[in-house]
Amino acid sequence: MYFCRLLSFTMKKIFLLLFILTFQNIAFSQNNVIEQVRTELSKRKEAKILIPKSEIKDINLLSKTISLDYPKGEFWLGYVNEKQYKNFLTLNLKHSLFTESYPKALTMATNLSQMSSWDRYPTYLVYDSMMRRFAASYPNICKLDTIGFSERDSLILALKISSDPYSDTDKPKFFYTSTMHGDEITGYVLMLRLADWLLSNYGIDQRATNIINSTQVYINPLANPDGTYAYGNNSVTFATRYNANAVDLNRNFPSIPNGLHADGENWQKETLAFMAYADSNEFSISANLHGGAEVLNYPFDTYTSNSQSHADANWFISVCQQFIDSISPLAPSTFFRDVTHSGYTNGGDWYVVDGSRQDYQTYFKHSREITFEVSSDKSLSTTQLNNYWNYLKGGLISYIETCQKGLQGYVRDSLTNEPVRAKIFINSHDAFNSEVYSKASTGYYYRPIQSGIYSITYSADRYYPKTIYNVNIASNSMNNQDVILAKIPDNLGETEDNKFLINIYPNPAKDLLRVSLPENSNIFSYSIFNMLGIEITKGKINDINTDISIKNLNKGVYLILLGGKTIKFIKE
Repeated sequence: MYFCRLLSFTMKKIFLLLFILTFQNIAFSQNNVIEQVRTELSKRKEAKILIPKSEIKDINLLSKTISLDYPKGEFWLGYVNEKQYKNFLTLNLKHSLFTESYPKALTMATNLSQMSSWDRYPTYLVYDSMMRRFAASYPNICKLDTIGFSERDSLILALKISSDPYSDTDKPKFFYTSTMHGDEITGYVLMLRLADWLLSNYGIDQRATNIINSTQVYINPLANPDGTYAYGNNSVTFATRYNANAVDLNRNFPSIPNGLHADGENWQKETLAFMAYADSNEFSISANLHGGAEVLNYPFDTYTSNSQSHADANWFISVCQQFIDSISPLAPSTFFRDVTHSGYTNGGDWYVVDGSRQDYQTYFKHSREITFEVSSDKSLSTTQLNNYWNYLKGGLISYIETCQKGLQGYVRDSLTNEPVRAKIFINSHDAFNSEVYSKASTGYYYRPIQSGIYSITYSADRYYPKTIYNVNIASNSMNNQDVILAKIPDNLGETEDNKFLINIYPNPAKDLLRVSLPENSNIFSYSIFNMLGIEITKGKINDINTDISIKNLNKGVYLILLGGKTIKFIKE
């Protein structure tokens, strides 16, 4: 009996010792991982980590803490900067450092002629030269545009491709942009090649000709040059997801539910540039290209479809299906099947993201944007670039052709025939900022929408609203609906007290906005805000009739604060 007790006691001590050693090994292992991640952060400003799916109890909390990327087998892949990693460690989740191996070919083109076979990535200088050559070679249908500058002052370039590229014509505006995550570079070459296909086939291929004649197409192949060329302008090897400040640009836009800076970062130069570009151009349909998966991701990113779906969710699904149907039959059977069987998903149903470019364009700018994840391999081997162009060419083209369908027209003043900036609202359909607006300069509007019979209300400040019933929008065609609005008389309902009203004019205004104040006014200053509530400019008022220069404002809708009164105006 004594021997049995001694044996039992000894076994317990052994088990306890094994438990302590195992715990110490786990603790040592995690401490070792933390040191590895911190070393990586000190070298690159960002690190990739793998988190076992079994560890994650709240995926949305995790996505708010780090830049969650996509599932990788039994793990989620995440990106962290120093601040994110510090916050991540408070979640006490097991993780490991993920290091990318580069046995694949990432061959660089060091001159323009080497890009002719489309099996290389361009150096930054070659990219810049390609963009300039497109504009120089096709001056009648192509213009080089500067969106802005990166944090390291690299140019962020775009091509405008249209039958009249130097004018803002009354046609739908379409925008393709790629590689806002600097290490997701497949779309970078796809966009260069798409621009080349459009330009070289104008007047030759009917689809290319129709697109350029009917649509204003903008293509930005590289949105994050600092990330793509993180280790010098001559190589994309070891490109980073984040920009030069280690900020995820696709988390840096205003968030619908969580304010202007949900990521806790200041707006980066790249973000501000794209926001200003959206203000100036009012794109109708757009897409931003990413990598790391093969799936189309439609709005909203910050909501699941059960909590808040877009009014045009069925339109998005239809467009996604059209893209999938346009993928070449030569593509592998698993192509665009690594996330969902259909090849597309609602953003938040995949995983919730705050501050994405897609949601900013769709909600704040009344556009329709889809995120294209175009290759499971973020940095696709250059030996595969031609294959991926052949797989995706049809889908990339068909998405632009979406701009040839829907509803368009003009809204004008019933007496003067002058253009009116009006809201176009689909009754019993539109919700949550899905309406569109006509251009202040011409009254032109374009509304992507599925076929059907709709009731549409047109409304504008100081005009009587007008509802058009039984508008039949046919499928696969552009439908036209012009509307005239009657102005509400200025003296309607005026009393003697109206002599104390504050007035601004003209509205819309181009360079000068005149403020007219009542006599003996005690208003001596003004502030102008954009529609996000951000103060753009302010100044003093020295007279009851004061001209305010708005020449430097981008086109768009603004608010001017005079005393306690806020008045909306439009900058043409």
